[in-house]
Amino acid sequence: MRLVFVFAFSLSLLNASSFRIGNSLITYFGVHYLHKWEGSTSDVEGLVRYNEDNGQYECSISVPLSTFSSGNDNRDSNMLIYCKAFDFPNITFNSTSIKVNKRSLDIEGELKFAGVVKEIKTKAQLNSIDNNLFAIEGELNIILSEFDVERPSLLFVEIEDLVKIQYSIKGVHNE
Repeated sequence: MRLVFVFAFSLSLLNASSFRIGNSLITYFGVHYLHKWEGSTSDVEGLVRYNEDNGQYECSISVPLSTFSSGNDNRDSNMLIYCKAFDFPNITFNSTSIKVNKRSLDIEGELKFAGVVKEIKTKAQLNSIDNNLFAIEGELNIILSEFDVERPSLLFVEIEDLVKIQYSIKGVHNE
């Protein structure tokens, strides 16, 4: 009986694939009526798993807030304070659904930012996929106030509540 269980478990592992995320880029775009700026990081870690038995994908991604750079050290250190990075150092995403279309993905999941978890949806363009590599690109918008993030102000005017996020996620097959 144990042999049957071990054999069945081994077969299930053969039908599951996982990809380690690396060489990725996430960029945010901020706006104040006096200027616009962007900050980015390539310090993106995570896994994408595929189970061939049930055809389901799932992913988990983590990004340290401290790795975002806008080219302005003062702005970056203020961002850490306003985004509560000392209490919640990472932004994380865990998928709840990934639907594969012909050249795109419909992705739903939970985004945890500044200690608040929100359901988000995004559509990603599927740039390449094979047995060893994948690459997707997309964007989504977040509302800072929905994550209880106080918005900094300049000349008594707060930055815009809407922040656009662009992502380019690449993965390589785990051996």
